[in-house]
Amino acid sequence: MTDPRILQLAKRRQDMAHEQSGANAPWSQLHRETQAVLLSEAEEWLRAAVQSGIAPPVERPTDRHSAVWVDEEGFLYGEYQTVPSSHGDALLRLVWASEMCTSKREMEAEGAEFRLLGWSQ
Repeated sequence: MTDPRILQLAKRRQDMAHEQSGANAPWSQLHRETQAVLLSEAEEWLRAAVQSGIAPPVERPTDRHSAVWVDEEGFLYGEYQTVPSSHGDALLRLVWASEMCTSKREMEAEGAEFRLLGWSQ
């Protein structure tokens, strides 16, 4: 399975390289060699990010794992696995519930490790 994040990273890298000049060619108009270089770099960056724990692997580690997603507005969603499976597209929006909050410092003192996924609005 090819990780779709590779193409997303390569396209964004191309966009960022030309933001200041405003002379950014669409991805489809780039030479194949340029696309190949950008995709190769993005694949290496993503592999390093997965190996260092910054990014999750694209494949489900086990059947007991459920995916966590973030949308373009920063809202978090948890995959809701149904029996029988609903094609892997059932999502449950994760909401903040103040009555369920716990001290992050205390949890870390007890051995919990956290990784920043992003920011919510």
